[in-house]
Amino acid sequence: MLHQFKIGFSFLLLIVLAACANPRYQTAYRYDPPSDTAGRACLAQCEPKLASYQTQCADKHQACVKNLEPQIEARFEQSMQLYQRDLQYYQYAYDQYQRRFAWGYHGYHPRFGAWPYYSGLESSFPPTPPFKPSRERIAAILTQQQCDRDCGCQPIYDACFLGCGGAKTPEVKCVANCPKEK
Repeated sequence: MLHQFKIGFSFLLLIVLAACANPRYQTAYRYDPPSDTAGRACLAQCEPKLASYQTQCADKHQACVKNLEPQIEARFEQSMQLYQRDLQYYQYAYDQYQRRFAWGYHGYHPRFGAWPYYSGLESSFPPTPPFKPSRERIAAILTQQQCDRDCGCQPIYDACFLGCGGAKTPEVKCVANCPKEK
């Protein structure tokens, strides 16, 4: 069983390392403004529209975050109750672990072999303490799930920019594990 675990872990590590070795590319856009004066005058109207949409988006996001407060508090209280339960279990398991090593047995007796209640490797390692919840972490998760940060302002600006005669050119750039140019 342990041998199969080692093989599986080695295979997984190999896949992760292979994925890390591939170059990663990112597409960025270059905005070329229109060259004529009418196009530049038109483009001057796009900026205030974008600023207005971004302000509305920020206000909408703040209202959503504010409406999440009761839900954050309820989720935090529930998480703290679970944490207290898990902490009691951890303290009991840790006491058992300490007694086992204080009494000098580690799941194996030279005369009798394995103890009948020995359940494997977990008795050789101390138990892992529970992870304490925080309001900030819960708020961040709920905000990410329920309050959309992107209101779609960029496509509106792009439509205005292109409608005024500007050009949007994609440029692909290597950002990680880039091949060396000769």
